[in-house]
Amino acid sequence: MQKIMIILLIGSIALNLVAIWGFFNYIKYGGSPLGEIKRRLTGSVHQKGPSLPFVDENARLIEEARAGVPDSLRVVFFGASITRRWDLGKYFPEVHAINRGVGNQVLSDIVLRFKRDVIDLKPKAVVIKLCSINIRPQNPLTNIQDGVSMMVQLAKANGIVPIVSTLIPDGNPEARIGDFSVADSLVKFNDWVRQYAADNSLPLIDFATAIGDDQGYLPRDCSTDPVHVNEQGYEILSGAAKPVINKVMGL
Repeated sequence: MQKIMIILLIGSIALNLVAIWGFFNYIKYGGSPLGEIKRRLTGSVHQKGPSLPFVDENARLIEEARAGVPDSLRVVFFGASITRRWDLGKYFPEVHAINRGVGNQVLSDIVLRFKRDVIDLKPKAVVIKLCSINIRPQNPLTNIQDGVSMMVQLAKANGIVPIVSTLIPDGNPEARIGDFSVADSLVKFNDWVRQYAADNSLPLIDFATAIGDDQGYLPRDCSTDPVHVNEQGYEILSGAAKPVINKVMGL
């Protein structure tokens, strides 16, 4: 019995030493301590990087552009999860709509892929649509405004018509984060983007006005949760977007 206790004690000490070593590597280099232990035991140094979405489809569209195949009806819908779930072919059959929405992405993620998912595809226009996930206490509104302005300037510099849009409001349960009012900040951003579009003669899709209820929230009958829209919601968003897009595309 005493031998068993000694063996268990030694094993426990060894495991704790391995855990401490793994945690040290986690702090020093970042990543998973269990992953570091696995790499050490297996001798593997390969770390799988994140996959990029739309790689194959983008390559095809870029090759078409290089081959001189014109597409005067190409418009990129650029955003996050609400854009990703949008059935563009159903609602915008008259244009060549390209969906470049990626779920759970904030402004910094979106701006970083603007070149490969918009500029390189050479569309006639891009719909720049952010989500309310960007409205957070740690993210000043000026950051979001600068991000939108940057994408607008990049689009213009590459001969692409930028179409800006207001943020879709959250449902009432998501209107606050502690003492921070998401709803108030969202209204301020939407007021800014409306004025920004007017000052710079930019086409604007006012999603917030189209779908907001009488208190400015996302209606329950138009949503699947406090931040995402359902089919009825997409009907409303598409109705707001269609005349603006058709005018830009000359239809």
